[in-house]
Amino acid sequence: MKAREGTVDEAYVVPARGLVREAAFRWFRSTATKPVIAAEPDGHEALLALVALGCGTGVVPRLVLESSAVRDRLVEVPAALETLTIGLCVRRADLPRPLIAALWDLRP
Repeated sequence: MKAREGTVDEAYVVPARGLVREAAFRWFRSTATKPVIAAEPDGHEALLALVALGCGTGVVPRLVLESSAVRDRLVEVPAALETLTIGLCVRRADLPRPLIAALWDLRP
């Protein structure tokens, strides 16, 4: 739904803190959306559960949505939010483990 200048849009469920919250609020400002914040859960899975219960529209990284237990009850709405960079960290001693080595080999 595209927000009209200076109007209140639908209810949103946003993370209580972090990069996704900051990106969502930058998007709200850039589109002149005055969101009604329905909930601010601490975790992304809790956020998606609230969205699945009908509490509002959620803002989460696609990676979180794709791996969610409730993804079949949700519909992704495309949004022009900035891309978030995901960082992978591993202990050097774990690099030889087959699954970690395979994942590590995928890095650019």
